[in-house]
Amino acid sequence: MALPLLEKSSNSSLKGQFEKSRFKSSTLDHDPTQYDFPQNFGEVVKGIYRSSFPHAWHLPALRKLGLKTIITLVEEPFTTAHSNFLTENGIAHHRILIQANKDPAVKTPDHIIVKVLEILLNKANHPVLVHCNKGKHRTGCIVGCFRKLQNWDIDDVITEYLNYSFPKSRPLDEKFIRSFDESQLAYLAQISDVASWQVPTNPKFLIEPKELEHSPKRRIHSSLSELSMPDYD
Repeated sequence: MALPLLEKSSNSSLKGQFEKSRFKSSTLDHDPTQYDFPQNFGEVVKGIYRSSFPHAWHLPALRKLGLKTIITLVEEPFTTAHSNFLTENGIAHHRILIQANKDPAVKTPDHIIVKVLEILLNKANHPVLVHCNKGKHRTGCIVGCFRKLQNWDIDDVITEYLNYSFPKSRPLDEKFIRSFDESQLAYLAQISDVASWQVPTNPKFLIEPKELEHSPKRRIHSSLSELSMPDYD
């Protein structure tokens, strides 16, 4: 589980201490691309971003995005630093809880997924960041459902999910994405013309193409390039 924005001083991991030290010693007056973004950060389409739960030292990078909205899919509480960040930058925050797909008997109702997608489909909310704990499973399911609204081939949708969740992908996540009925949002998808929304030409992937070749569902959407994601560990 990712740590909240400000780690507890008594229980900080060595990794968290190292990252915090790196954040403090970094210079914030250079190229924005050099800022520290949360793990699994990526651009879904122009104006929509995804990531893991941001730490306090990620906030300067997120500020550069000019976010209008943040959607949190998990229960982890925000710290004062995060609340101040929202207020100072005029960012609307929505906490919409999504269940982890670990137990076949537990499933997030479609109307909850629809609520998240409705926010994403409204460009008045952009730029928007959607995140969970690690930016893999809950976020991956939301992005997968969003791609279905863009009329992506389902194999391409699953491949993108695998790119971010590998090597800890969940079969129940794949099942969830495949079973989601995107027709519930057909009208909004049509009037927003979401299928035409610009996909980044240089998406950040978590695994090298040669590794993905071992996946039984290796397939890349025609609008994507095969690139590896920088190592944030």
